[in-house]
Amino acid sequence: MSGRKKGFLHGLTGRGGDDEIVVGQRYRKQGAAWVIWEVASLFEGTDGMAYVQLVRVDDRTMRKTVSRDAVEHGTDFVKVER
Repeated sequence: MSGRKKGFLHGLTGRGGDDEIVVGQRYRKQGAAWVIWEVASLFEGTDGMAYVQLVRVDDRTMRKTVSRDAVEHGTDFVKVER
């Protein structure tokens, strides 16, 4: 199994390190501190890329799907500590 795929599957188990993305973690988008997004699911798309589905905490009808890289690298999203 490739290292990338192994890392993705390890992240799905929720047993990763502090930097791993797991369901329930919260993030805010850079520049929008009042909008908090929570990880609803992690999945691999049909294109083979890893994705994160986010749901807005204050309005659960609002969802977005972004690449896992966009969340992991902190350029678009910042982890919110509870």
